[in-house]
Parts: sequence; structure tokens; C-alpha cells
Amino acid sequence: MEKSENIDLILSKFKELSKEDKIRLTSYFMDELKKLHDVSEHEVFGKKELSIPVGIFANDELSSLESIVKYMKEELKLRFAKIAKLLNRSSKTIWATYRNTAKKMSSPFGAMSKEIMMPVSALSNRSYSTLESVVGFIKDIGFSNHEVAEMLHLDDRTIWTVYHRVKKKRGTS
Repeated sequence: MEKSENIDLILSKFKELSKEDKIRLTSYFMDELKKLHDVSEHEVFGKKELSIPVGIFANDELSSLESIVKYMKEELKLRFAKIAKLLNRSSKTIWATYRNTAKKMSSPFGAMSKEIMMPVSALSNRSYSTLESVVGFIKDIGFSNHEVAEMLHLDDRTIWTVYHRVKKKRGTS
């Protein structure tokens, strides 16, 4: 069997898996890749697209944008200008947001779930608030309002409201 046929077979089997099994399998492959080839997640995702773990939003101190900026600055070691460019925002906004995070949460994130990785490009559309972008992304990959609420440490009704706004802006509600 040729290499491309093997890949097609693997992809067809992958599509048959449940959402939870896909996430578990992808996490397993990522861990194996990191162990076997001594690469970081940034190296893997940096080649394709920069991604942010949804686990960074599981805190009660920071807003969505603050969490994103803190992660990109402290964990990915990006400069304010680069963060601003990726998020389609001004450097001054990013700098001020980061300064606010230092007042609210001076400690690093620590252990966080990296099961769901959100591409930074999903956050760059200024037609949506940061929270709308985050909720829209997570809902689009198949999670319920309750699951999203638990991930983001928000109320189920807040998620419903935010996602309703997203659907309205998309013209699908």
C-alpha cells in the first residue's frame, strides 16, 4: 500500500471517531511527537498556524482578551507588535491589556487544559468581540452551551446570549 493510501485510510477511520476520541487521539499524537522528537507545541503549531489552548480561559480573574494577550506574551514569548498584528488590534491596546493582566494576575497560568487549541486567526475578525470569537469557535466544533460555560467559567445563559449574538452577526439566527 502506498503512503498516500495509508494516509487516506487513517483519515477515513479518524472521521468515524467521536469528538471525544478525536481529541484524545490528537492529544496522544501531540504528546508522542513531543517525546520522540523533542519539539514544543509552538514548533508544531507555529509551522501551520499559531494556536491558543482554550484552557487559558478557565480563570475568574481575566477577560478573554487579557487571557489571550497574557498567554501570547508569557508563554509564546511574542512581542506586543506581533500580538497586535495577529489579533488585528493596536499595539497600544495590547500593551495596556497586558499591563492590566499584571495587576489582576501576576502569577503564570500554570497547568491548563490543551485539549482544544484555537487558531489565533479565529480571533482576528474585529466584527466579533473576543468572547464572541472564542464561544463561536468552541460551539462550531460541536460543544454544548453547558460544556462551553464550564470551559470558560461562565454561566450557561451567558454562553447562550453570546452565541446568539454570533449567529445574528453571521446571519444564521
